[in-house]
Amino acid sequence: MFLLEMGPRNTATMLARQQATDPKKQFAAPSLPDNCEADAEWVSMLSAIGQLWLAGISISWNEFYALENRKHVPLPTYPFERKRYWVDPLVPATQINTFHAYQPFADSNNSFNQEVSNIELTNSTPIFMSTTLRKDRIVSELRNVMEEASGIELAGADENSSFMELGMDSLFLTQAALTISKKYGTKITFRQLNESFSSLASLATHIDQQLPAEAAPVAAPAMQPSANMQQPQPVYNAPMPQVTAGNQSNMQWLITQQLQVMQQQLAMMSGMPQQAAPAMQHAKPAPAPVASSSPVSGNGVADKKLNIAEVSENEKAELAKPFGAIARIEKAVSSELSADQQKWMAEFTRRYNAKTAKSKSYTQDHRAHLADPRVVTGFKPTIKELIYQMVVDRSNGCRVWDIDGNEYIDVLNGFGSNFLGYGSPVIMKAVEEQLKNGIELGPQHPLAGEVAKMICDFTGYDRAGFCNTGSEAVLGAMRIARTVTGKSTIVCFNGSYHGINDEVIVRGTKKLKSFPAAAGILPESVENMLVLDYGTDETLEIIRQRADEIAAVMVEPIQSRRADFKPKAFLQEVRKITADHGCLLIFDEVITGFRLLPGGAQEFYDIKADLGTYGKVVGGGMPIGVIAGKKEYMDALDGGFWQFGDGSVPEVGVTYFAGTFVRHPLALAAAKAVLIHLKERGMSIYNKLNGYADKLLSTVNAHCSKTGAPLHLVSFGSLFKVKWDVEQPYGELLFLLMREKGVHIYDGFPCFFTDAFTDADVDFVINAYISSINELQAAGFLPSGNQIVQPASNGKHTETEVNQPPVPGARLGKGPDGNPGWFVSDPERPGKFKQVFTS
Repeated sequence: MFLLEMGPRNTATMLARQQATDPKKQFAAPSLPDNCEADAEWVSMLSAIGQLWLAGISISWNEFYALENRKHVPLPTYPFERKRYWVDPLVPATQINTFHAYQPFADSNNSFNQEVSNIELTNSTPIFMSTTLRKDRIVSELRNVMEEASGIELAGADENSSFMELGMDSLFLTQAALTISKKYGTKITFRQLNESFSSLASLATHIDQQLPAEAAPVAAPAMQPSANMQQPQPVYNAPMPQVTAGNQSNMQWLITQQLQVMQQQLAMMSGMPQQAAPAMQHAKPAPAPVASSSPVSGNGVADKKLNIAEVSENEKAELAKPFGAIARIEKAVSSELSADQQKWMAEFTRRYNAKTAKSKSYTQDHRAHLADPRVVTGFKPTIKELIYQMVVDRSNGCRVWDIDGNEYIDVLNGFGSNFLGYGSPVIMKAVEEQLKNGIELGPQHPLAGEVAKMICDFTGYDRAGFCNTGSEAVLGAMRIARTVTGKSTIVCFNGSYHGINDEVIVRGTKKLKSFPAAAGILPESVENMLVLDYGTDETLEIIRQRADEIAAVMVEPIQSRRADFKPKAFLQEVRKITADHGCLLIFDEVITGFRLLPGGAQEFYDIKADLGTYGKVVGGGMPIGVIAGKKEYMDALDGGFWQFGDGSVPEVGVTYFAGTFVRHPLALAAAKAVLIHLKERGMSIYNKLNGYADKLLSTVNAHCSKTGAPLHLVSFGSLFKVKWDVEQPYGELLFLLMREKGVHIYDGFPCFFTDAFTDADVDFVINAYISSINELQAAGFLPSGNQIVQPASNGKHTETEVNQPPVPGARLGKGPDGNPGWFVSDPERPGKFKQVFTS
């Protein structure tokens, strides 16, 4: 059966070939090409006729040549017509001009060798090797690339068939284009694989033409006998060069060996008698260099085991710390409690358990079948009876109520996803209307384009796309960066948090090695991540040096767990380096986006990133993730702009990014309501919430400074967080006490003010902080000022007091002014220390 597609392009042909059960008996061919460039249509028509003829279909040649005058040329038609028609050999294109000189036998007493030494050497005729060998090799390599990209077996595929005919789709071709470009150092685009170089043969020809001629060594002179030479010549054996398998394929090595054999044969084709040669010692490919046994590094070197010898003591301690929101569990007793502390702990546990009895009972009742990391995080044997969450069943404004009926002012606020307050009429109305209209998954939703346009207006980006979470948005941004640049390495920074994807759950060392930061993540997952210190000159220099391998630098512009650090000059320099070297700058604004300012961290720093990731605030409490960015990068999601009614097509190769709940109607309705509200309120809402945070910080920090409490609050925008000056063994008691006093808060997590807060609510939170700190100081769980330093009666410190560290583990050192001081490890900067100031 033969199917001929009548019309331009090969859509029907491709579909028919993919359905063929026996390609040798079922044929399909297009009659016209995808384009009308040059003689493409005529060539395609001739090709179709040729395939018809090969398939045994009778062609009316008289009609085919009706408009031409054909001339008969006699050719041999049967074996009895004894004529020979020699075909001239093709002129070879590549010259091999190096031979290894042939060495005589090692026996120095052999008189024959003395004669050999008198042989006059003249330049031999150079030997050429056709570039056809290299093209064939490229075709074979391209088959492997395409097989790996698509999973389609191509061993018996026709090298002249188009990739589409072979079953390749746009996703496979995009991946293949990146791999081929990187492998051969010549730019190959998705569009070229669809049009200009749409088959293995045409692509191999193009690559062969783009590659420089293979290096050819200088020709060594061949042996030429002198006129009086009478002795028979032996067969000389050339020393075989060792070939490194990592640099040359086995095929190249085999070709090299065959050429050397030909050299020997040609050297003997001078009519002289030959002696038997001893067995030839063939060189074998040397083994490829073995990667050193080291941990996974940002440059792609991986090892399954952690090489502890290469990690400093401070780095070991940092690697052992829990990462992000992972469950924090301590099974050993961290420190002994005094009698007074034990008494206070027992009384507080009794009060807390009594107030939240139903929440504690709920947790125990469901522990066997509910697996939830948050239920166990913070576990310590000493406070075991306090480790459970509040079980909340309703909320409104800035308040939540637990199942015991207790009322709390919530500063956790959905880890930042709640910006307008619980039950905001703006969001409730939009979600309720959409819920009545329906929840359709699959079809395009009318709100998608509208919300995307609004996000672009806020952020200044060209295009936006949706997903379900901030983690998905980060994954998509990294994938886009690698697709567009063709490079692998992503830079991130110590102290940043980018979600739950394997690659970003990572820690780095000073030797630029990367390690998984949680169990279950393979070292190979983080081998293309380079983790650097945030905000240092050393980091800038590393990025400059390795820019050619970096696909993107991904930044949490203001780290949520280091909210007081805002390195504007550093980020401006990162922007300059990435722009100069073709790397992308990604701002992960899942936390900062729409919270800090209308334009997020980009507006705060006055920096334009290439891609941005968003979530939390824009979703209004609904699950949502957003990727926004410049057109040239976002086009990698859908192929770019095209329109109906003309010849335009998607021009850009695409990567994979999809999900069932993407563009969820309820999330889109909530996002639209939030964005409209933020636009209407303008800067007034930001001034209000940022002012609340400033008031909180100034009041609480002043109290801590006055009383010597070893903590202070830091913030950006409406986000705030406790920062310990020195880590405390029972610091989590602060947050338990605040919950008992009516503030819903978690240890280790950032807190947020929402539009539902009032001045009275902020004062309530301030009082909860101050009263909790005072109670912990009174119970001996937190040091106070007069415990750290006791002034003598003359106003000077005694020698004993000066020599005593103000906090456990403090070390003596010199401060910036050169004066002695006490220093402790800085938990925000591994390997660094910070000075402890006493009052």
